[in-house]
Amino acid sequence: MNTENIYLALQLMVVGMATVFLILYIIIGLGKLLVNLTNANAKEAPPVSKIPVTNTSETDATTQAVIQLAVKELTGGKGHVAQIKKLS
Repeated sequence: MNTENIYLALQLMVVGMATVFLILYIIIGLGKLLVNLTNANAKEAPPVSKIPVTNTSETDATTQAVIQLAVKELTGGKGHVAQIKKLS
């Protein structure tokens, strides 16, 4: 093999890898820009009206309290129990 061919192959490989790296860098930058623009223009979610949970004959107070605490813990205080219904 000729050393000139090896140098040409290495040069082609380096140029190709650099091109791929540059294109991926541009795609990542455009993706981040799109996310920032979307978040900046996103509308706030309307406030959720809190519906009080009524005690039904199917669930007792202890079960309701446990479910409400579990929802509060899992959602970080953002989730609210609107209705508890036993599935048959």
